[in-house]
Amino acid sequence: MSSSPLQTLLDRHQLWRAGLTSAPDKSGLHTGFAALDAALHLGGWPPDGSTELLCDQLGIGELWLLMPSLVERSQHGPIAWINPPCTPNIAAWEHHGLAAHRQLLLSPKLLADQLWAAEEILRSGVFSAVLSWFSCRELQDRQLRRLHVAAKEGQCWHLHFRSGHCAQQVSPAPLRLQLAAETDSLLLRVIKQPGGPAAPELLLARPKELYHRQRPVKDWPSFTSVDLAQHGTSRRRLRLIPALQPARPTPIRTDQRGVQ
Repeated sequence: MSSSPLQTLLDRHQLWRAGLTSAPDKSGLHTGFAALDAALHLGGWPPDGSTELLCDQLGIGELWLLMPSLVERSQHGPIAWINPPCTPNIAAWEHHGLAAHRQLLLSPKLLADQLWAAEEILRSGVFSAVLSWFSCRELQDRQLRRLHVAAKEGQCWHLHFRSGHCAQQVSPAPLRLQLAAETDSLLLRVIKQPGGPAAPELLLARPKELYHRQRPVKDWPSFTSVDLAQHGTSRRRLRLIPALQPARPTPIRTDQRGVQ
């Protein structure tokens, strides 16, 4: 027997219950952080649709926060990276458990091309997650809504990175988090979430390499040849591996005649 129109709306979470529900909806996917799971009414990240991460500083731990979930989702489908601010570090992907051959990197130059590519990939039903960074600071509500609807139709998790000042802008994304760097922690403020009111601010302790790299280069930890010799690593340099690294030009090989 087919379900009633009312039940269909309830199943799709398209009807506002005004808090009158018999049991909380815990359909979210675990974030990998117990405190964050407890703060989100779904019990974790939304399974699909757009999730907005608002931050003004690059490399404060935004990818570290997502990595446990990205690794899990990559088992069910490839992940697309659209216009990341720096070239992804493949070694870091492999280090965290993301297979490089299951990652798709796109770098459209024009906003229209990026919007088209993002919408097509989200709706395709092939990708388990899509991470997007848009050069345009403020997208129109219509553009944001098309991306969210495409992600819902394709059952894909869309992670949209935006500037912190967009927190005041109305957005169709059901979950919006604002991120900021503290001394040794990542500060999360839930601006909006499905299933109830926003949660209070939350602090997650970050790995040391993250806040080391936020300091000026002259203050980064360094190792002398004596230190390396004591640890048996005199022939190789120790370094911290970020998930994103600045882009470097690719050398072009030519033969003796100068032909590529």
